[in-house]
Amino acid sequence: MGGVGWGGQQPSAQPPGCAQHHSPGPRTGTSSSWPLSGRCGCRVCPPALPAPSLQFQGTWYMVGVVSDDQGFLDSRDSMKMPVVLVTSLANGDLALKFGYSTPDGSCQKMDMTLSKGAVDGQFSNAAMAQTDVRVVVTDYKHFAVLYFETQKGGVRNVWLQLYARAPELFPEGAQKMQQLAPQVGLNPSQGALLPKSDQCAGAFS
Repeated sequence: MGGVGWGGQQPSAQPPGCAQHHSPGPRTGTSSSWPLSGRCGCRVCPPALPAPSLQFQGTWYMVGVVSDDQGFLDSRDSMKMPVVLVTSLANGDLALKFGYSTPDGSCQKMDMTLSKGAVDGQFSNAAMAQTDVRVVVTDYKHFAVLYFETQKGGVRNVWLQLYARAPELFPEGAQKMQQLAPQVGLNPSQGALLPKSDQCAGAFS
């Protein structure tokens, strides 16, 4: 349900500029993933997977979100599960179509293009103030975890979004997201599991 956190653990305290560094390692298990790597101020930045393949295309459901964005934290109890249609474009960009349930019972649609960055698998969207977007881990068939950084009015926020192929929580995906949250400076209690809604069922069929 909306507003439910992912767990009670706290992120490790790190003084300014002292983010711990994790070196990239080999893929593990059946899903594509790497340990976190790099520095983003006081946060550890996850490396991007190589540019998402055609396997990443299709319909996903955003079943969970963790973020330190105050707007999200204030509204998460009323949020419902959006449906997302992903299309890989010929130039390497990603086209996303979102269907959001609205309080009046309708479905609001929104289109967004993630522009390919200089680093393979890294994207951005200037119009949405999304300066860094990466697919961090996915098995393509069941779940994906996406990392977002936004920069608005000089304030930087971090997001992790859990996508699933079906409108329900996929246990392995939830576990991956819970593990990642403290490593990017987020408290899992800042998360929400989004309840299923039928308002956007068939929105992109």
